[in-house]
Amino acid sequence: MNQGVGMQGQSYAIPTMHGGIAEIKPYVDEFILFAKTHTEYIFLVTRIGCGIAGFSDKEIAPLFKDCRNLENVYLPKSFIEALITDIIWQE
Repeated sequence: MNQGVGMQGQSYAIPTMHGGIAEIKPYVDEFILFAKTHTEYIFLVTRIGCGIAGFSDKEIAPLFKDCRNLENVYLPKSFIEALITDIIWQE
């Protein structure tokens, strides 16, 4: 209760209601580093920020691009689709 960042029991909290993408990115980066160094955990990422925070999958998904090769992090299908679309447009 009242702790909105980091490990919380069996979950990892990433705040999304305090600003824009630039303000969320450091928290996602912190999560990615945590996931890389704690391979004993499996993370099922939800569509964070895509509900009441009002962001789209296309806005949030790129923050998680460094998770694509992590065996212990599973991204939502909509994030994967947004990342694939982004890669196609960059080529």
